Amino acid sequence: MLLECLAQLTQIDTRDIEAAQAVVDSCLTAILDPSLWIWATVITAICSGVGALIGWAKGRTVAGLVWGTVLGPIGWIVIALSKSKLPECPQCGRPNSESAKICRHCGTDFRKHAQRTVRSGLKADNTSGGW
Repeated sequence: MLLECLAQLTQIDTRDIEAAQAVVDSCLTAILDPSLWIWATVITAICSGVGALIGWAKGRTVAGLVWGTVLGPIGWIVIALSKSKLPECPQCGRPNSESAKICRHCGTDFRKHAQRTVRSGLKADNTSGGW
């Protein structure tokens, strides 16, 4: 319908005001059709939701929501390739949830690791017993 309006607009006889007004009115009716706006709203909501889910997995829910809403699937790629804001394990370097007490990848206890001093960390690493 919109393509038909564009085609009609290019072929308007500028001397016939009533015909031009009829074409403009039919195009305006097509643009303001509620079903078009419902589809646009539903697609935008889906893109926002998927972007928020991808952002949630990276610790960046709001950024994912915004990128998904503004750019849709391109925003999904942007947020998926962005750096994670989740805290990393000091042992293996992989991301964990903010409320995690133990690394889900390597099993490091974060509470015990936080209590270590620099010297105890160096001592634990030096277990070879020699030079």
